[in-house]
Amino acid sequence: MNKIYSTLVTLFIAAVSIAQPSATNNNGSNKLKLSNGQKIIVESTTHIEASFGMGMELNSNSTAVNSLQVKNITDKNSTVSNTLTRLKVDMNMMGQPNNYDSENKEGNNSDMAKIFDERLNKTVDVDIDNNTGLAVEQKKIVKAKDTEAANPADDLLKMFSNTSDEAMVSGAFEIIPAGKSIGDKWDDTTNSKDMKIIRTYTLKSISGNEAVIQLDVLTKAVNMLNFQEMEFEIKSETKTTGEIITDVSTGLVKKRTSNSDITGSLQMMGQDMPISAKTTSTIIYK
Repeated sequence: MNKIYSTLVTLFIAAVSIAQPSATNNNGSNKLKLSNGQKIIVESTTHIEASFGMGMELNSNSTAVNSLQVKNITDKNSTVSNTLTRLKVDMNMMGQPNNYDSENKEGNNSDMAKIFDERLNKTVDVDIDNNTGLAVEQKKIVKAKDTEAANPADDLLKMFSNTSDEAMVSGAFEIIPAGKSIGDKWDDTTNSKDMKIIRTYTLKSISGNEAVIQLDVLTKAVNMLNFQEMEFEIKSETKTTGEIITDVSTGLVKKRTSNSDITGSLQMMGQDMPISAKTTSTIIYK
């Protein structure tokens, strides 16, 4: 049981470490200004201090590098590819190190390697709306073999944030709705089967082409995870506050910072085990 729980905790940290924010909706006339072949390097750093049931305390530091590239631009949409090129996680759980380094795989934690190895250096194209910076929703046909081969970590990754390629690409863009002045607020809500996210934006300042936006987010999730032929119910609530620095002339984000408080529980074998964590993250777009 300790081994299973330890693995789930590792996946929990993985989810928080690579979680990316989503862009806001735009009801005005502002649009993204991109060029074919344009590249954006995304550098993310995350620090986590977590407390779990059964006396588990954890500290984690992670860095990730993603490469985005604009591949096609039309009047309404643009295609942007995402590639995770580097990931490093240094984690200490109950005095035991658990590490992952995509550039030095010798000695990597096996559970973390199962999650991350298959995600590295795989390019995925995402279509985004030029008016919002949001990924264009596309229906995907799920084949039986795809379901059977699915990584069980994916269900857990969805708990805390949208960690998809679509979210990574959308996070690089933030368009302020037309007509907003300093001090104005606007809201954005996302509902899915397992998660509800409420975002509140406040325009704090504008200097030249650079705008600073405060972002407050409340995320509530209830997920069922099937892992090693066992089912677990995971409930979580995440409160996040942060800032976004964006270029109002292009819609391209320069920097995101955030602080999150996560509380929740993991129901396993008839027992409820608490989950809590504090995270700080910085994402720089170049």
